[in-house]
Formats: sequence, structure tokens, C-alpha cells
Amino acid sequence: MSVGRVLSSCAALLAVSGGVVVAVGMSRAAAQHDGTPDTPFAMPSSLDSTVAAVWTPSTRPVSITPRPSPSVPVPHAATKAVPHPAVTPHPSTKATPHPAATPHPAAKPHPVTAAKPASAPAARPAQATKPASRPVLVRGQSLPVAGTTSGATRVITVAARSAGSTTATLQAWNRAPGGGWLKRGPAILAHVGSDGLSSHPSETRSATPIGSFTLTQAFGALGNPGTGLPYFRTNSADWWISQPGRLYNTHQHCSVGCSFTQGSPNEHLVIERPYYDYAVVIDYNTRNSPTGVRAGAGSAFFLHVTDGRATAGCVAIPSSSLVSIMRWLTPAAHPRILIGVA
Repeated sequence: MSVGRVLSSCAALLAVSGGVVVAVGMSRAAAQHDGTPDTPFAMPSSLDSTVAAVWTPSTRPVSITPRPSPSVPVPHAATKAVPHPAVTPHPSTKATPHPAATPHPAAKPHPVTAAKPASAPAARPAQATKPASRPVLVRGQSLPVAGTTSGATRVITVAARSAGSTTATLQAWNRAPGGGWLKRGPAILAHVGSDGLSSHPSETRSATPIGSFTLTQAFGALGNPGTGLPYFRTNSADWWISQPGRLYNTHQHCSVGCSFTQGSPNEHLVIERPYYDYAVVIDYNTRNSPTGVRAGAGSAFFLHVTDGRATAGCVAIPSSSLVSIMRWLTPAAHPRILIGVA
């Protein structure tokens, strides 16, 4: 036999022997699985003449897997105990550590510094504050008749065209918040003395006094119409005295045994109708006047109800107008009447 044939035969024998060992192991596993007793494995005789093993130190072993013989059962590949290869994670699922988060510059902690003592805030310069808007005060007009008002807030003016006029215009006024006077109600036609107006009235003349006078007392044959002034309702015992003496130009209440004459020149107030249905005393030459009472200077001057004719020296207007004015008059307003030539 040639050397080449011997070498090839040895190599074949080694390859077959390896396959037989594997086959024997698998065959024994199969026999144990199906319950048959193990039997010694016999090398087929047909392989003796064809398989040879050749080994040299310089040659790496080569394994040749022959086709299995029909007489040797080969287990199914699924029954072969083959260890699973190590699972290599998919590159996409490989756990890649995230890069270290870099804090945002804004979130960077500030260095700790020693706390400075709180200092008082700098005082701001005082800002000029706008003055509160003041309400616009209504201004009135001047009165048509000259004369002092002496703190009165409600005034009646009686303005005649001339000193000899027997009629005049009566107007009520309220003091305006901004100064001056504002009209209260309409102008009213008034009747004055048959001798006109005079700065020096007397018992012998039927003239209405010129000047500024207070209004402090009211009366009437009818009940109080609603005035705030002191008011008395007249009856048969009420008299206004015009005779000379200590009772001159005063109101007296007496029925019998009186110290004054119960007749002319004194006025029996309750019977003087409609004149004294309502009346307001004009404080000319009375105890409430600055000069007091002067004998013979004139008496019984009233603002009363008119009968449409000139008076003996009083100021007379319609009853409805007088009632309206009396309701408006109040002591708190310190009312006055100014009589004169416009």
C-alpha cells in the first residue's frame, strides 16, 4: 500500500470514528428515551476497508461527517441537546448609558454668600399728589334791593319801581353755595302802602317801611299752615296795640279788664279777615329790631293776605303764595325781608 493511501485511510477512519461516537451517544439517548436496554454499538464491517486515520503532529484534525447508515437511527435535530448561543442584544435595544445631564445655566446653584444685613429701602422722593377735585360751587346773583342780610340764608325782597309805587315785586331767595343768591319760586305781585314806601313811617302815614328786617313771629285766624316760625292762632282775645304807651307795637292777649283799649287804634286781629288769615310779623320798630320800639314811628307792619288793594303800610300777597313762603321760612335760616326801590 502506498504512503498516500495509508494517510488518506487513516484520516477517513478518524472522521468515521468521531461520527460513530456521536451516533453511539445519540443512539443511547434514544434507547433510554423509548425504554429499550442499551446494546453495544458495533462498527459496520463495511467501514473497515474504507476508513483509515492518519495523524501527524503538523496536521489539525479534520472532521468528516458521513451520511448515516440506514441501519443506524439518527434522532431528530429537535431532540439534540444543543446549548443556545448567547443572546447578543440588538444594537437598537442595547442599553446605552445616557450622557450625564448638564444642568441648565439658569439652574446652576448660586454660590452661597454671607447674608448681608437688610438695609432700609431708599426713601423715594415725595410725589406731588393731585389735590382732590372740589365740587363746583354754584354762584348766585346779587339781590335787587340794598340792605344787610346779617347771616340769613333765606331772604324775601320787595322791590318797588319808585318810592311812590303801591305795588312791588316780591321774590324769595336762597343763599348760593358759591356766594350770591338763587331765586326760590316765581316772582309775586305784592301790594304795599297807599302812600308808597318810606324810610320814616309813622302812625299818620300809610307808608311801607324801607330797610332790612327780621321775620321771627307768625300768626293767623286759621291753623298753622306748616311754618317753622313760632305761630299762634288768633281768637277774640288777641290784639295788636297801636296806642301810645308801654305796650306800643306789641301783641296782647286779653278778654276783659285789659290795660289797653279794646278798639281803635288797636287792631282786633281775629276779625281782620281775609288779611290776617295768615300773617308774618315784620320786625320794624318792634322789640326784636336793633333800635327797639320808638313811640309814634309806626306799628302793626305785617306780610299778610291781599285783597287786591293797597294797604295801610303792610305787604300783601295772595294766600296760596303766602302759605308756600311760610312753609319755607324757618328760624334756623335767620330769614329777613328787604324792602326798597329796585
